Amino acid sequence: MKTEPFRLNIFHKLVMTLLAVSLIPLIGVWYAGSSQARSDATANISQHLIMTASGIATGITSWDEANVRALHQSARLEDMRSMEATRQTPILRALGETYEWAFLVFTIEPGGENIARSDDKPLTRFGERSYFQGALKGAPSSRQVLISKSTGRPALTIAVPIRNAMGGTVGVLAMAMKLDDISKVIKDTRIGETGYAILLDADNKVIASGRPDQATDAVQDMSSYPALKVDGIAEQPTVYEAGEKRMVGYARKLPQGWTLLVEQEYAEAYASLDRLETGARALIVLTAALVVGVAAFLAKQLTMPINQLIVVAEQLSKGEFAASIPGIARGDEIGSLARAIERLGISIQMAITRLSRRA
Repeated sequence: MKTEPFRLNIFHKLVMTLLAVSLIPLIGVWYAGSSQARSDATANISQHLIMTASGIATGITSWDEANVRALHQSARLEDMRSMEATRQTPILRALGETYEWAFLVFTIEPGGENIARSDDKPLTRFGERSYFQGALKGAPSSRQVLISKSTGRPALTIAVPIRNAMGGTVGVLAMAMKLDDISKVIKDTRIGETGYAILLDADNKVIASGRPDQATDAVQDMSSYPALKVDGIAEQPTVYEAGEKRMVGYARKLPQGWTLLVEQEYAEAYASLDRLETGARALIVLTAALVVGVAAFLAKQLTMPINQLIVVAEQLSKGEFAASIPGIARGDEIGSLARAIERLGISIQMAITRLSRRA
């Protein structure tokens, strides 16, 4: 059996016309508005991350600079330059009492041996520590994060060179500090429900972390952390994949070589934009469904009288004359068609009558 080819009827044409008239402008407005909304959302998110990082960085840098200044001032004292334990110990104890976060202040001679300490514990050797080696080589200040033997927790040690009157390095002055104050600032930093901050040292080891799932009783190496491998993240906030989560983050380099990372889950950061786009898509779908419903209703109103007139025309072609023709009283084109068919029926009847008389 031969299948009739598909043909567009009034319903199809009406649906396509109404969809084009209603959806094309709506989709155009949605696309333009969505692009602008995404641009605005990205700018706001970026600004928030940058401002958060700037605020934390300012506080940390000021804290660090205050410690370095105190060490440099102490290193210039004649008693400190003497490299004699009896003369250095009172200064070290005074520093330890002044800076409550410092649990140990000590000096090291160029060979790496401990000369004096602010506590009463035995002298030890620090020659292998990178902060000592950095200061001994002439760095204005050197830092290292280690697990402290005194507290059993990560601690920051800052070291500066002790120079004699001729400018030669005669030893190193170091301060080992608890990270409680920095950790509190980092942990108290919340960006929405899923955002946090992480502070890393120059070797990408954790100084403090606001991640709820990250341990704080060990020095963790985060060199392989996804955010640190993203190009351009230090210039502007960037979107990247971190495991199964999509994140938006920003990394800021601090003067002391540390890295401050702030990041937030993409889904939360762009939640308001996603709700806006979901609402817009729902509106488009609803509009399309409404258009199809309206088109179906209108098509039915148009095609029903036309189909009735088609039936009348087919009856006329067979010599069957209807008692009444629907739609004659209508004032539109369908009414004109009905009246034309009525006149055609009358003409056919008159022609048949004349033929019958002649016969």
